[in-house]
Parts: sequence; C-alpha cells; structure tokens
Amino acid sequence: MQHQVTRSVLAFVPDALSASQVGTWTTDVINDRTVCDAAAAALFGVDPNLAAEGLPLAAYARVIHPDDRAGFHDKLNRVREHGGLFVVEYRAFPAPGDRRWVLARGRYERDDRTGGMTGRGIVIDITESKLDGRAEDRAFFIAEEDTETPLERAAACAIQTRQAIDEFDGPEGLGLRRSVDALLLALGRALARRVGASEP
Repeated sequence: MQHQVTRSVLAFVPDALSASQVGTWTTDVINDRTVCDAAAAALFGVDPNLAAEGLPLAAYARVIHPDDRAGFHDKLNRVREHGGLFVVEYRAFPAPGDRRWVLARGRYERDDRTGGMTGRGIVIDITESKLDGRAEDRAFFIAEEDTETPLERAAACAIQTRQAIDEFDGPEGLGLRRSVDALLLALGRALARRVGASEP
C-alpha cells in the first residue's frame, strides 16, 4: 500500500505549541520531503507552514549539534536504505542559546509499487529528563528486520492516531491531541528506557 504524505492541520496555536513535547513527521525519501506538525517544526526551529508543505531533511538536520550530526546521518541513512525501526537521541539548537535533547522514533517501509521508501514517526523533547545528570546516556536502536515488539506496535498505532487527529476539525481536536501527545511521550520514554537497558 502506498503511504500518502500526511499534511497536518497546523493552525498555529502558541500555547499549545509551548506545552507540547511531542511532534510527528512523515518522510518521502525519494523526493527528500519531510512533513512535520507544528510541535516538530518548533523543535527544529523551522516555520510550521513550510514544514506542513514539506522540507528537505537538511532543513531540519542543520540545527543538530555538530558532534551529533555525522552519527545522526549515518544511522538514519542505514534505516532509510533498508527500512525498519529506529530510536535515536541527539541534541538540537532550534534557536540561538536554546539547546534541546530530542528523542526520535520512527519506521521506514518500502512501497512495493513504486520502490520508494517512506517513513513516519515522532520526535520528543526530552530535555527535562536530561537535567538529572544522565546527558551521556543515549538511546539508539535500529532493526532492519520486522521484529516489532508490542511496545513498538503501540507506538506505531499512536503515531497514526495522532496524524488522524491532526486532520480533525472539531472543537475536541486540541484536547485529543494533548491526550495522544501524553501517550506518545510515555511510549517514547518507555522505548528509550527499554533500549538503554538492553545495551551492553
């Protein structure tokens, strides 16, 4: 099945943006277009309207800490080429003097019809959790084979739920987004803890 790039409803609501720690993204690898919601755009310091239309990966990666950038590209390129799941942490500077720790979780799949690779996932602002002296502990996980755990399946379903809610125009939308963001944040942290515990 071909995945359509989801264009989130990005009504820019400043208080919702500042409160949100979870953003969603969808990538078309062949065309190098990554579409993000407003929360993800804020984590990378990009205009939310441009992010809603789709930007090249370089527009987001430019704010990644120089010491993390090469490793980020190396790991991401591997999963973008072969497909599969990944969890990775890195530092980002969305604005001068504003350092953020970001946890990214996603899955890349090849379209059987076009042969193109598409990805979707979440980015989570985990800066507060790094203030307890655990800044050097980083989650990193790539699985090229299809070995999703129940926790990973739950995260995938929550990502799809969030993207569907972004397309919902009703007055309940903001409350629903906050609820699913809380679930995504909890799932992302659980995945990071699980990966960290499994590393040697």
